[in-house]
Amino acid sequence: MKNDLRLAAVLIALVGAKEACETVDDVSLLQSKNQKFPTLGKMLANSAAFGERAAPTTYPNKTNDQAEEVMGVKGNEMGDEHAFFSGLISNAAMICCAAVGFTFLRRHYPLVYSFNVLEKIIPEKAMPEETLLGWLKLGFQVETDEELVSALGLDSVLMLEFISLSLNILLRIGLVGFVVFCPLHYFFGWGGPDIPALSKMGMGNVVNLHPWLYYLHALYCAYVCYTVKTLVYDAQEKFLARRFKWLKTLPHPRSRTVLVEGIPEEFVSEDKVREFFGLALGNDVVEEVHLLKKTKKLQQLVAYRDHSIDCKKQAEFQFEKTEKRPEHYKVNVGQVPEKVDSIEFYTDEVKKTEEAIADEYHRIQEESKKVGGVNCRNGFVTFKDRKSVELAKELDYHSDAYTWVLTEPPDLEMVRWDELRVSDDVTETAQELVGYACVFGLYAGFVPICLWITNLANSIHMGFLQPMWASLAPTMGLTLFLSFLPTVLLLVIDNCYKLRSSSRAQEMLLRWYFWFQVIFVLLVTAVGNDFWDFVKDVAQNPLNTPHLLADQLPKATHFYMNWIVVQWSTHFINLTRYINLSKYLGFSTVYTEEEAKKKAEPEDQDYYGFGARGARWCINLLVGIVFGTLNPAIPLLAAVNFVVCRAVYGYLIVAAETRKPDLGGNFWVMNMRHVLIGTMLYCILMTGVFLDRAPTVVPAAVSVTCLIWIIQSYNHFQQHFRWEALPFVEMMYKDKDMIAAAAEEAEESFEQPEIRHARTIAANLNSD
Repeated sequence: MKNDLRLAAVLIALVGAKEACETVDDVSLLQSKNQKFPTLGKMLANSAAFGERAAPTTYPNKTNDQAEEVMGVKGNEMGDEHAFFSGLISNAAMICCAAVGFTFLRRHYPLVYSFNVLEKIIPEKAMPEETLLGWLKLGFQVETDEELVSALGLDSVLMLEFISLSLNILLRIGLVGFVVFCPLHYFFGWGGPDIPALSKMGMGNVVNLHPWLYYLHALYCAYVCYTVKTLVYDAQEKFLARRFKWLKTLPHPRSRTVLVEGIPEEFVSEDKVREFFGLALGNDVVEEVHLLKKTKKLQQLVAYRDHSIDCKKQAEFQFEKTEKRPEHYKVNVGQVPEKVDSIEFYTDEVKKTEEAIADEYHRIQEESKKVGGVNCRNGFVTFKDRKSVELAKELDYHSDAYTWVLTEPPDLEMVRWDELRVSDDVTETAQELVGYACVFGLYAGFVPICLWITNLANSIHMGFLQPMWASLAPTMGLTLFLSFLPTVLLLVIDNCYKLRSSSRAQEMLLRWYFWFQVIFVLLVTAVGNDFWDFVKDVAQNPLNTPHLLADQLPKATHFYMNWIVVQWSTHFINLTRYINLSKYLGFSTVYTEEEAKKKAEPEDQDYYGFGARGARWCINLLVGIVFGTLNPAIPLLAAVNFVVCRAVYGYLIVAAETRKPDLGGNFWVMNMRHVLIGTMLYCILMTGVFLDRAPTVVPAAVSVTCLIWIIQSYNHFQQHFRWEALPFVEMMYKDKDMIAAAAEEAEESFEQPEIRHARTIAANLNSD
């Protein structure tokens, strides 16, 4: 629960002060890169209690203005409005093209774009209109109610809720900022003629020591923090009701099962485990026990059988299309290749493999009765009622914290059986160290990779399209790197961390991807050209963090305006589901349409899964929050981004994408924490701006107070909202939802898939 807070503390330490810049007289915040600022401690020490601001001291420092050269983050310049409006027009054109293409493809490939509609998976009221633009209305009309949760899963519905929450936050702070502060900045900022046009509406047009505008900004800072905290808390209260409803209606056996890890050697058999929990909780409380078993040979046999069945289906489909029996060469080591009938060959292979599977299954069942042997130290225990489950999880069974560890079971579809078989703590620790080293390597390698991509993009000249390209090229390195980053991170997670389910891998991806984007999107100008040099400087002078952010971040507001606009078109490109369509068309050549559809789904979970989507959307929201005071147009541009998200993903999640295994809100809660942490960064940034620019320390005192309040709100969020488990009182007084869920017929048990398949095959052979 405290991981994000610890990460926030590390981040705040990391984004501390590089000692900045040479002395030249400035007139505005936009030109702050050459001014010397004292540390936060010195400023507070030299200022009388909220009195007049003391003259800042100066000291030698290193410039940190190479973000444009290295990562394409271009500083604010005269004429940027031309690139911005060119980018606006080009992105609008891309959106129109993608929307027209999607409208055409949706009508011709309904299995790819309207599967949930065809199969009537979603409720009737969520069905899109059968018109050309009926899909566009769906995202705004669909109700995220219990019927939709039942059809799509709580995590998917909460993704739509996060879009609505983000839009609400951005509109509330953006409209106030735009209506009130844009005119004040433009007419009363006194920035002079050398300020770029796009900065005239922002704080870049406000001169140092302005006598009254910074006091209004301090009030606006308090308003932003209050708005974010209030809306996040309100949304979390509504989430709790949905979460508890979801927990009450969890199907059997997941609702009454626990994952047990670290079973002592003397208890490693299903009978011994059943006996242990019977003694701990009372006789006859355990319904079934499934220990993990060593089934390497059985896995290979089952995999070969599935492969043979797949090849047989392909051969039969080819025979139907060509009316000619397909043949292929059978190759045996040391023999001449022999041409055989494909259908007959794979039919015989399936039969022979099934006989071998049955024999291996019977051997495993016999050996599993002994303690140890084929049994592993991890398994699943299903109890007869939910009270026993909650009691079992609360007990301390052993003095060793890694023995008899009971946790919630993952969704059956997401269990990583191979990793659950592993119990080598030394190997796991070594792999995790390698994983951390890989992540640090990504941080170190980010700059040179982005530099290469950006230089390549900038070297391309598009002729009459150059104004449009000029708005895209500076963000190319950053955008492409961050697009491929989820895939790389998941490779590290999958190969270096022994997670018990794929959903947990998505959780880890959400955390890592979010923090990577915080450093290399939100704070990219502060990080500069050398991440490790940045870390070293921060460690030497952490109290200078507000000054560094205030010195570096305001220079890139035009970049973030362009960056947000680029996001609009990427969402519409995602709407075309071009990867799923390509897979579907490819598989359609060798499979039936229904089979091709199954093999083309789901969408790529490294980029389009809950983890990566949640991290990207959260950063889009935080760009609007963090830079919203520096330039009030940014929150409104970010709000348009979430309007686009609501249209695009309101259709995709509801009508097109297949249902995903459900964690019931883990991603939502992590995103709420990240929003609060991003608001802390906003307060730190504004503290630096006020200390360096305001006539007194009163505005800075307000922002520091807001920071303390947001930190307290974060801690309260962690402690107050107990969402993980169903309150025990809910189980004491069972309502109709719990009674109905308990009466439902059980789904497949938590048994290894290969053993479950082998049992069915053995039973079929015996019946024959």
